[in-house]
Amino acid sequence: MVAARLRRVRGHLALVTLLGPLLGVASVLGFGGWLPLLAVPVLIAVVGVGWFRAIRFRPRRWPLRAAVLGAAAGIAAGAPVLPWVVCPVAAVVLGAAGWWVADKARAVVLEPYTPELADSPVEVPWQARGARGLELVVGTDRISLAGGRFKTVRPAVALSGVGSVEQVMVARRATLPVPGVGEVRVTVTPGPAVRITVPPGEWIVPTDHGREIARLVARRKALAGVD
Repeated sequence: MVAARLRRVRGHLALVTLLGPLLGVASVLGFGGWLPLLAVPVLIAVVGVGWFRAIRFRPRRWPLRAAVLGAAAGIAAGAPVLPWVVCPVAAVVLGAAGWWVADKARAVVLEPYTPELADSPVEVPWQARGARGLELVVGTDRISLAGGRFKTVRPAVALSGVGSVEQVMVARRATLPVPGVGEVRVTVTPGPAVRITVPPGEWIVPTDHGREIARLVARRKALAGVD
């Protein structure tokens, strides 16, 4: 099931990795650009392939990487024409297109969530309710908080350090500290949430999927041989 999803997005990832560099090569050759400039789109392609191989099981990271590659390829494609005019436009267009294609690929792999994802090597993110950009990320060997206020500090805990994971109900809006991350806090809105016991305290993340997260973490702890 999950393997089939990953196969379905191979074309998407190949598109965002190779289309921009191919346009760069065509631009250099078609507009009589300086031939050594061909090294730039080739380098972008090599970097792109390496990037996506490294994060092939981390779909939440695909859109940003694709946007960066697209923007770089747009600059390379526009340089042989009218660099001061074409480069910014091409960078924006290819960057946005790369983001869109990769985001579609991300959705194919992660949505809808099914229990089979727990047995796969895919990193599974869960969007926090009411906390824009904040995600609880469950990997194969650790869980972490990402996005939102955690752009520079990303608290992560190995599965071996994770204690109980359970769904709870939050009665009122509250801003709670994140243990071990200084002054960083999470705003919890009324409704269901997941409470995760971690050293040196607990994370409480607002989400309607606490039971699914608990089962996902339990299954991955079992697969990792963690009690």
